[in-house]
Amino acid sequence: MKKLMILPVMFMLSGCSMWNNWHWDWNTLNPWSEEEPVVEEQKEEATVSLPATVNQYLWKASLDKLAFMGISSQNPQTGRIETNWKTPTGYSNERFKVVSEINDGELRADALKVKVYKEVNGKNGWGKATPSAAFVSSIEQAIINQAKVLYINDKNKD
Repeated sequence: MKKLMILPVMFMLSGCSMWNNWHWDWNTLNPWSEEEPVVEEQKEEATVSLPATVNQYLWKASLDKLAFMGISSQNPQTGRIETNWKTPTGYSNERFKVVSEINDGELRADALKVKVYKEVNGKNGWGKATPSAAFVSSIEQAIINQAKVLYINDKNKD
């Protein structure tokens, strides 16, 4: 009997390890991927003073990746960035808002927490809905990957 119970557990564990290796492609999950990115003039960025509890690369990467939604508020002292509501092209009855929170000075994945708020327009107006976990994860990964690129580029300048 114990041998029969081990088989399903082994199968579940192998599935979990396979899931951990799965990488989401931001472009295929991003409902706004058809939109042209806004190219801004290359200008000298104002230096923002960040406390030791906010990683500079995660901060900059969050601003870079979420800029297309419009930033409604940012607080470098707390590491919090909040976007405007954004309605994806072709989905007029859905809108999203993203909050990025950085709570560590180290460049680590667990220093970043992303919350995505989704609303659907129905008979009674806008109502809360749950975004897919894959969509939230894809945004986190896009920010983390951008932070790695910024870090590598910064180290290569030396």
